[in-house]
Amino acid sequence: MKLDLTGQRALVTGGASGIGATVARRFASLGAHVIVTDLNDVDGAAVANEIGGEYHHLDVSNAQAWHDLIDPLDALDIAFLNAGVSTRMPGSQFSDELLSEVTDEAYRRIMGANVDGVVFGSRVVLPKMLQRGRGHIVMTASMAGLGAVQFDPIYALTKHAVVGFAKSLGVAAGPRGVCTSAICPGFADTKIVSTEARQMLGVIGVPIMSPERVADTVITAIEANKPGSVWAVWGDLPITQYEPTPPFHGLIPT
Repeated sequence: MKLDLTGQRALVTGGASGIGATVARRFASLGAHVIVTDLNDVDGAAVANEIGGEYHHLDVSNAQAWHDLIDPLDALDIAFLNAGVSTRMPGSQFSDELLSEVTDEAYRRIMGANVDGVVFGSRVVLPKMLQRGRGHIVMTASMAGLGAVQFDPIYALTKHAVVGFAKSLGVAAGPRGVCTSAICPGFADTKIVSTEARQMLGVIGVPIMSPERVADTVITAIEANKPGSVWAVWGDLPITQYEPTPPFHGLIPT
């Protein structure tokens, strides 16, 4: 049965392009009223206008900006916390200077977007969901949150953090009717993947997915409604719930 979001309110961060814009369109096609947010006001407003939603400028790393946006609103049904950045691109080689090359400014930027963004966002949308006893927060992590990323260890750090946060918050909020989940896509056809990176990925045979494939994963997570679940997708492989393998499965809440 097709997911029906008629009458529901869905927030999308990083909604001006790529995965965020695609998911915003998908939510709208399923009947939701979509609140698109981004730093790119021109493209973000265009997406919102296209789907009959609304647009708000939002720096996800700014805690007060989150309160300014969410506090006046009624409770959300869905929050897709998707905004994120990287520090390096595929093809970068590990060196002794790899970490020292990342400036404090670059480090704060990626931590602000990738980690603070999901924490600050969850912190303001969750209370109203808990009060109502329903809601779903979907966070964009990455396959980088499930394994090693030699060309960008800091990006991997942030995405491992998102996975751990979604799993832990799901265990805490699930019994009260609110689901949190993380999606972990591989490389997707978005602006974050440069021309040079695309060429390199093609040479080594790494698939680049369409944003629609990632949107399918978001919908799968919402339909499954499993608190703390993590969903992986890579190329044409099936969308799969990622779980610990024996003998560790079941030792801690997941």
